[in-house]
Amino acid sequence: MKTPDMYHNWRVVLGIALIMLGSGNWLVGRLNTERYSELIRNVTNATPDQGYRSFDELDAGAVAVLAPLTAERRRVSYATARMDFYHATFLTGYVLVLAGLLLTFVGFLGLIRSDARRATARIIEHIAPIGDSRLGENDSQH
Repeated sequence: MKTPDMYHNWRVVLGIALIMLGSGNWLVGRLNTERYSELIRNVTNATPDQGYRSFDELDAGAVAVLAPLTAERRRVSYATARMDFYHATFLTGYVLVLAGLLLTFVGFLGLIRSDARRATARIIEHIAPIGDSRLGENDSQH
């Protein structure tokens, strides 16, 4: 059984691989971007009072009192960084899917063209002997 030419065309295979990889990145990026965006939105709605910044005159022991406020800011900062990472993953997935679709299209177009060339060559091969024999008949009659 002959394998289809599609599996031997590197453009089609690479295009399908890019589509699959890009789809995974796109999905993971979108879901996690939404998750961290929701986390940041919930924390931003409950912003702490900024009055703690006026405690400059407190000694080093006051840091423990202010730690929950800075821990919350740190958590928001980490969530923002993760959201940015997954947003980049989302966009990269989108680009990979588009590149995969384009590459697959070009690969299938090449397959169609080569198949058409082979079919045309077979038709010409089939017609050529018939035309040669007719030429021979015409030459013998004259």
